[in-house]
Amino acid sequence: MHVSGNIRIALALMLMAGFIACRQSYSPPATKNNPSYLVVDGFIHAGQDSTTILLSRTRNLDSPASQLESGANVTVIGVSGENFPLQEKFAGKYVADHLDLNSNELYQLRIATRDGKQFLSDYIPVKISPPIDSLTWTQDTLGVHIYVNTHDQNNNSWYYRWDYIETWKYTSGYQSLFDYINGQIILRPADQYTYYCYLNRPSTDIQVASSIKLSKDIIYKNPIIFIPQGSEKISVMYSSLVKQYVITKEAYDYWQALKKNSEQLGTLFDAQPTQIAGNMHCSTNPEEPVLGFVSAGSSSQLRIFVSNVDLSPWFYTPYYGPDCGLRSIPEDSVANYLIGPYPYDYSLLYKVLNRYQIALTSCVDCRVHGGVIQKPFFWP
Repeated sequence: MHVSGNIRIALALMLMAGFIACRQSYSPPATKNNPSYLVVDGFIHAGQDSTTILLSRTRNLDSPASQLESGANVTVIGVSGENFPLQEKFAGKYVADHLDLNSNELYQLRIATRDGKQFLSDYIPVKISPPIDSLTWTQDTLGVHIYVNTHDQNNNSWYYRWDYIETWKYTSGYQSLFDYINGQIILRPADQYTYYCYLNRPSTDIQVASSIKLSKDIIYKNPIIFIPQGSEKISVMYSSLVKQYVITKEAYDYWQALKKNSEQLGTLFDAQPTQIAGNMHCSTNPEEPVLGFVSAGSSSQLRIFVSNVDLSPWFYTPYYGPDCGLRSIPEDSVANYLIGPYPYDYSLLYKVLNRYQIALTSCVDCRVHGGVIQKPFFWP
């Protein structure tokens, strides 16, 4: 799951609530006391998918970095007495490769932190997600809209949540056929071309929907992703792997409130932020707030591709900008342009007669923009 940023946004909005209603400067008590409440972010997967629980601490708005909660003992406990410990793989990240959970049993997440406090979740049912029927897309003047369709023929799901990982292919301004290594000009191997790159990004928005008001448990054309007109994401080809979870009504209400707090607050006339109650509690000190809502179950997933060739005019403005002119230099001048630590300011493109064409590396090497040149295994 990729929503911890939204949890922190929601907390920030709660702290800001004191500033909205009055014109005089006011520091809410939580801000004065520099609170450091536990934030629990994760999903307990039943089956082969790994379970990841992220632990961190809240921080003031002016704090520069997140505070990860390391050294905790994290365990999933069944009402029948089963125990599934998670291991800390990285600071604040606790993982179990797979949990053999019983879909008819209730489970609880238990966290013991280094300061001696214990945190427990409410008892959590295991919700099994039906398959995603399809992912579809449409284009209008604003951009591309992606929709999810699903249903539960047994009418047992009703409340759904989605997250996704986006991947897109983009290009640099020029193809480079040569490289410059240790003072030598060499042909660049095809698997080292820097014209095409791939960039990944996990979702940070909150996507939930419910079919509870319908006679059948059907979600039809529910919007989950919007890509604005001209975005780099579909400059060549875009893909998204969408994961679907079935959640309880309590979890649905929690995510809806969090979404409202983090995405809809803007002016005095908008809905004001509200206190958000999750399903995690501090058993050592019941008065201590804990942020987060942990669910359990299986997920289903489906991937969609959108190609630029299938779009109406996209009017994409490249990331490298307009200052990407070519320069033609003799071979004996190459060392004058490709100096200093790698990557150099300039890159070699190709050779015309006895002269090399060069351009700024920012216009040639797509990796400068954050992507990688290795094609993902799922890419067509």
